[in-house]
Amino acid sequence: MRRERAIGGAIPWVLALSPTMRCNYDCGGCYSRGRPTDNELSPDEIDELLTEAEELGVLSVILTGGEPLLVDGLLDTVSRHRRLLFVLITNGSLVTADVARRIAASGNTITLVSLEGFPCDTDARRREGAHDGALSALGRLRDSDVCAGFAATVMKSNIDHVGSDEFIDGMASAGCALGFLTEYIPCGPAPRPEWMLANGARDALRKRVLELRRESRIVLIQFPHDEYGEENHCTAAGWASFHISSRGDVEPCPFASISRDSIREGGLVAACRSRFLRAIRERPKLLSRERYACSLFEHRDELDALARELDGSEARGVESDDSGKPAAEPVAAGEAP
Repeated sequence: MRRERAIGGAIPWVLALSPTMRCNYDCGGCYSRGRPTDNELSPDEIDELLTEAEELGVLSVILTGGEPLLVDGLLDTVSRHRRLLFVLITNGSLVTADVARRIAASGNTITLVSLEGFPCDTDARRREGAHDGALSALGRLRDSDVCAGFAATVMKSNIDHVGSDEFIDGMASAGCALGFLTEYIPCGPAPRPEWMLANGARDALRKRVLELRRESRIVLIQFPHDEYGEENHCTAAGWASFHISSRGDVEPCPFASISRDSIREGGLVAACRSRFLRAIRERPKLLSRERYACSLFEHRDELDALARELDGSEARGVESDDSGKPAAEPVAAGEAP
């Protein structure tokens, strides 16, 4: 709290960073498809951002995208910032034996390989052979003693599969120590609202996840439930996290690509002082969900209106004398991705 008072802003515990929006896959319903892939942060800019994150006391950085491993030198950069815990989310196609050894040598990276359940689920959404490729990547990570897990998007078509003993046991046998189950959010240029879970399915999945936690060898984290908690409160927009795009735009979360700030104008300190993020935190309704798995996506129109209220010159890099956080901050399980 002393550092927050010193900078006049809200320092996130977790920083989501998309080093690139480029990807060698073309997955259906992906939130990052169609986003700009030019003018990306340079290696030096990423290195400076991570140094600032260490100095401010950020605990963890989620590397998402796009496919992060397409960024040259990223693993070398990660290895230089030992005071941060990195969570690398990858499709696994670029995880060679050498990459796995380098991740292991860094000692500060958890690697999550994306797949959607059984081969029929993964290949249908990603591409033919994607499931076998993901399993091969997990095998290389296991052989190099990397702490690894899986990341699955839960949809109507695969909900029974990802919650099955067969799938979870298979992931444990593949070397997964943990697994992330994230509800599908119909955003991006080609949303698929028919993939969304109905409320009854959500409740059933939650019950099943709690059962698996008692029985499974894998630590399971479910989104949005473990982030929002019983109070149904999103921890993004600077409460516990925010997102920095490949262009340096400061966004409430990866699913709400609205920005009025850039780390290229004042660095991470200016991002923590963002009046736009603070304005979101001061409006509890925007951080509560009903229909979708992301409250900020659910209130996208209201976020757009709020952003328009803040003139760009006023919102970018302007200091505020209050973080917008209460003295007692909510702690939500599974707040990291």
